[in-house]
Amino acid sequence: MTDKPFPAKILLTLVDSKSTGEEFIGLSATLYRQNLIFPKPRELRREKNILELIVIFRDNYSFKNWNKNIEVKEFWYTKFVKLLSEKPKTLKERDVIIEVDNVTNCGCDKSDFYILKGRSLQFIDELTCSNCFGQISYSRIPLEIQLEDWQTKHERIYSSWLESGLFEKEAYKELTNYKKGKLNLEGEKIRKQLSDYFKLPVYISYFVEEPDDNHTCLVCGQKGFDSGLKRPNKICKTCNTIFDYGDK
Repeated sequence: MTDKPFPAKILLTLVDSKSTGEEFIGLSATLYRQNLIFPKPRELRREKNILELIVIFRDNYSFKNWNKNIEVKEFWYTKFVKLLSEKPKTLKERDVIIEVDNVTNCGCDKSDFYILKGRSLQFIDELTCSNCFGQISYSRIPLEIQLEDWQTKHERIYSSWLESGLFEKEAYKELTNYKKGKLNLEGEKIRKQLSDYFKLPVYISYFVEEPDDNHTCLVCGQKGFDSGLKRPNKICKTCNTIFDYGDK
């Protein structure tokens, strides 16, 4: 299934045309905490008695089913009933460009392991199935596993390195400090939590400036074992890493 982030607007028709609609300001925060939308909700507009909440849903499923989410129903259903004259409507935004490649979500349930890779570009979910190479949607991951927060930090540090600016050296040091760097230690913590939750091995792919098919495990230096994949073709079961992305 090919899926993309969904720019959309949620229409909330107020019963009282004189109401400010401030009661609904926190709705986007709930949607974000439930992994239904991306961070930085766009805005809450008002046109007469209709509020327009502009968001970017993570995928088509989230777009269609956000109002069925347990937390949304628990905290917002009463306000929907009392303060709105009709049920919320969700419309896809047109003529909106999001810089993102097509995202293929995993639906095969045949993976031997997952691959965790720090995010380098906005809106890319980097938890991948080893069988179909589809992305594991964040909506499948419990909130206590703070994958999104880690990915945001990784993206910020990666961008600092990529821009070759004032913090390039510091960012590079953080990205390549595989054993003691705060960013990578947090990534290892997330990796273990994901493995425990999904009951599957999860291997982490660390940042390498120039990937090749010759380097060993970045943590312990072992040559590793055959991953069963063409790329990356090596895994280290001791350090739970996956590597060798070079061209064959």
